[in-house]
This record gives sequence, C-alpha cells and structure tokens, in this order.
Amino acid sequence: MLYGQAVWDPILIVAQIITLQCLFYLTLGLFQGLFIGPYVSRLSIAYLFSWRMYSIGTYSGVISVLSLLLTAVLGSVFLVWIVERAKKCLDFASTCFIFHLWFCWQYDGFPARFEWWLANILGLIIMSLFGEWLCLRREMQEIPLNTLRGRGASSGSLGAAGAGGSGGAGPSGGGGAGPSTGSSSAVQMSSNVSKAPAKALPVAASV
Repeated sequence: MLYGQAVWDPILIVAQIITLQCLFYLTLGLFQGLFIGPYVSRLSIAYLFSWRMYSIGTYSGVISVLSLLLTAVLGSVFLVWIVERAKKCLDFASTCFIFHLWFCWQYDGFPARFEWWLANILGLIIMSLFGEWLCLRREMQEIPLNTLRGRGASSGSLGAAGAGGSGGAGPSGGGGAGPSTGSSSAVQMSSNVSKAPAKALPVAASV
C-alpha cells in the first residue's frame, strides 16, 4: 500500500495501544511460563508486574530479564503488524513501556532495582529501533521499482504515438496545397505562350 497523509483517528490509536499492550503481556507471560514455570512451585502474576523479580543473582531473575528482552524483539514485529509506520514506532513503544511502568508501580510500588530499569530501557531501545527498521523495509517494498519503470515506459510510448499522429497531418495538409498551386501556374504560363504568336502575325503580314 502507498502511505499518504496521516489521519487523526483517536479510536484507531486507542485500539492499537490496547492491542500492542495485550500482545506485550501475552508474549512476556508465555516466555516466563516456558522458562520459569518448570522451576518454581507456583507461577503468579508477580513475575509480570513485580520489579523485585528482576535480579541477576537468581535463575528466575535472569530469566525475567531475558524474557523482557525477547518480548521487546517480538514487540518490534508487532509494531510492523499494528502500527505499520516507522515514524510512529518510538511513540507506541514508549507508550507500551510507560504503561508497564505504571502497572508495576501500582502492583508493587515504584521500581527501585537497577536490573529492572536496565532491562526496560534496553527493551525500549530494541523495540523502537528494530521496529523502525522493519517498518522501513516494509515501506520500501510496497513500491516496486519495476512497476514505476513500466508506467514510465507506457506513458512515453503514448506520448510518442500522439506526437506521430499530429505530425502526420502536417505533410498531408501542407503537401496537398503544393501541387494545386503548381498546376494553376502551369496553366497560366501556357495561356501566355498561346497569346504571344497572335501578336506576331500582323507584323509578318505587313512586311
């Protein structure tokens, strides 16, 4: 598709934010369930919203950091599907992580662990930059150069055909007037020649 001027649509923007946020937590919960679930007795929602779970000193803490980074990588793919515009990737990625910060703050207080902040800042950078790169590649693929060249060639052939049609009318019109003028001048010269001997006859008779 060709991207024109952006249109302000609040309903669409809210729907995109909600969809992206849901996919973010769905992916994060899936990774944590696969890599943390078999090693803990009870997998709770605290692994999603508690900043205390992020620690490089425990296995679950390391997996929580890696799960967030992998979720950010897949989040860039979600940006291509949902947002589709490279210049909007940073806005939607920032909104996603701001909501995540707010949810964590409401669940377990303001985050006070360095690992949590490091993981979320790296996740925001990965999600926004990788999403912009993917969106740019998709936008460039939407306009194939072969199509543009084909359109240029067809328009050039149509222009040449129009020029040939207008040029062909000139010789026929202008050339047609030439022979008629020449024939009329020839008739006039023959009439002058025929009148000349008639004037010479009286002179010969008088001699």
